[in-house]
Amino acid sequence: MSWLDEARDCLPSIRNKIYLNNASTGPLPQPVSNAVKNLVDYRAEYGDPWEYALDKIMELKERYSRFIGASKDEVAYAPGVTYAFLVILSSLDIDKDSNIVVSQHNFPTSLAMAKAMERRGLVKEVRVARDRGGYTEYSDYEKLVDENTSLVIVDYVGWLSGYIEDLKALSDLVHSKGGLLVSDMFHAVGVMPVNVKRLGVDIAFTGSYKWLMSLYGAAMIYVSSDILGDIEPRYMGWLSIDDSVFQRRQRGEDEFQRPFNALNYRYPSDASRFELGTPALTAFTALDESLKFLIKYDAPGKYGYHTKRIADYLAEALIDNGYQLYSHIERHSPITTFRHKNPQETARKLLEEGIEVSARPGLIRVSPHFYNTKDEIEELIHRLKEIDKQ
Repeated sequence: MSWLDEARDCLPSIRNKIYLNNASTGPLPQPVSNAVKNLVDYRAEYGDPWEYALDKIMELKERYSRFIGASKDEVAYAPGVTYAFLVILSSLDIDKDSNIVVSQHNFPTSLAMAKAMERRGLVKEVRVARDRGGYTEYSDYEKLVDENTSLVIVDYVGWLSGYIEDLKALSDLVHSKGGLLVSDMFHAVGVMPVNVKRLGVDIAFTGSYKWLMSLYGAAMIYVSSDILGDIEPRYMGWLSIDDSVFQRRQRGEDEFQRPFNALNYRYPSDASRFELGTPALTAFTALDESLKFLIKYDAPGKYGYHTKRIADYLAEALIDNGYQLYSHIERHSPITTFRHKNPQETARKLLEEGIEVSARPGLIRVSPHFYNTKDEIEELIHRLKEIDKQ
């Protein structure tokens, strides 16, 4: 059995349909489902697996850090990407006379948070790098970023067009002006090779349920060690103190043998200072198992010679059949989006015929992952043409 057949055999939800909607929600691998079921059954039968929970979170952080080219001390967990943004942005010591630069291609989370900071007077101005039709020119950032820029917030991959930003060039620009580069990598981690050190980002986030093919309710934070010690969280929780149960377990101590000195806490030296409360163990157990699945089949490693080729084939087939791409042909990720006069109805009809994609305002978004095939793309194009003839 080939690696592709073996991987697809672990995905029950794709057996009866062509699934090309990974930018919304990834299919759940059977090993992930099994791990969650085993955990719930254990809880029902034997009670709280507390020590297992602590060890699982520590294993996940180490595994995830290797997955993105970071150290385990630079990663932390959060219950979602929006919460991750909130924890970090509220912790940064930002000059009130500074500006924040954001991309119009960003998912709404960071745009809304930046504007909220402006409205509350936490920064003087939010500057927006405008959409040029599915992409942004580097020169637009050059015009916006200056010595008063505190943060540049740019999604690594645009959620609508799939445009891949040149984060390394941006990080060099931002750092030359004294600012920080923050990136939402939700649409990159899991499907593309990601190395946060080579990209030069200072802070990055990703969630669990899209390209990482896991459950809702888990997100991961990366904060570079270069700035980690300078960030003091605005609020603390029982797990974000230096002498938390995680810290004690790592030192080989009993977690509850002495009281916690929360009134006179110190910040941990690592990114756990951003972990406020007890994690949802089911979500993080699932995420750890999905990482194992993606690592086993080297999903990011297959991007260049498999996944990206499928996406390129899709883009070329759409153009050949008269569709107008919204994605930038030379810098699109597996997310491949095209304009359509009736996206909602067309996506509904495709789903009735066993093909799942996403409808967005004026657009249809197709997002293949490493387990998808060229044959599935050909079937999509065939069905799409038949629907549009009606």
